[in-house]
Amino acid sequence: MDHVVNSGFNLGNELDYMLDRSYTAASRLNYQFYLWKDALQFNLHPSILLPQDTSTPLWIADLATGTAVWLLDLLRDPAIAHYPSLQLHGFDIDLTNAPLPEWLPPPITLRQLDVFEDVPRDLLGRYDVVHLRLLVLVVQNSDPLPIIHRVHQMLKPGGYIQWDDLNYPDSEVVKSQAMSDVPTPAHDAFLRFAQSSGRNDWVLDLAYHLMERHGGFENAQLRNYTDRLEMRKANGDQYILVMEEFSARLKRAKKSEEAANIDLMIRGLAEESRLGVGLSMPRAVCVARKVG
Repeated sequence: MDHVVNSGFNLGNELDYMLDRSYTAASRLNYQFYLWKDALQFNLHPSILLPQDTSTPLWIADLATGTAVWLLDLLRDPAIAHYPSLQLHGFDIDLTNAPLPEWLPPPITLRQLDVFEDVPRDLLGRYDVVHLRLLVLVVQNSDPLPIIHRVHQMLKPGGYIQWDDLNYPDSEVVKSQAMSDVPTPAHDAFLRFAQSSGRNDWVLDLAYHLMERHGGFENAQLRNYTDRLEMRKANGDQYILVMEEFSARLKRAKKSEEAANIDLMIRGLAEESRLGVGLSMPRAVCVARKVG
């Protein structure tokens, strides 16, 4: 059990995708979006300056779009909707969880794209904003630079990247007053699992990766957003759903023993959550502008 907990999400490093693509995963992704929206209170960060001339085309991309719910909600933003030449493009390696094309409003189109493959020529230098969220389990070898390189290629000069992800290093177990002195072994184990021996610490260094390692971005700022107190249980329970998906994915990969240990932890998490325990994970948002 300790090996599984300390290895954390490193258990899935060789998998093509660590989570599930079922209808329950789609429902969890949509629910997760609204929890993020509650914490952030925005889709596009307020520091992003869109073109003042609304007669010019506005192109926004969402990488790893999942269910496309971010784009669908963005379309309702008055600051976006009044651009007459608006293009909202969602990209994902698998669009199983997204709405059918005929059910999408006209500005939104979806397309299959692998963030680790070459950017198609028709997407080079086209976008005012490229948005990414929750690629923390997609980034390979704790190095976001290959993805950053492709985002840079997709952006217009002066365009913005907005990368939203979970801040695992600064996550903490939170307890109600009644549970303050009660041991919480499942959540303690979950915290170690989520931190995965530093696998995901790169999130806190996104500004460095954008400006220093890549060099094609400027004015990078990383900000953290925490859950409102009354939303901590909802967020904590949503993380349990993520662990259920990860366990299901390990079972399909024939890693039955590891999955069984995670299932045991999940049962403990559910019981401790009922008593007033959760895991608070800050949301990190990094915004930077393409040089030029």
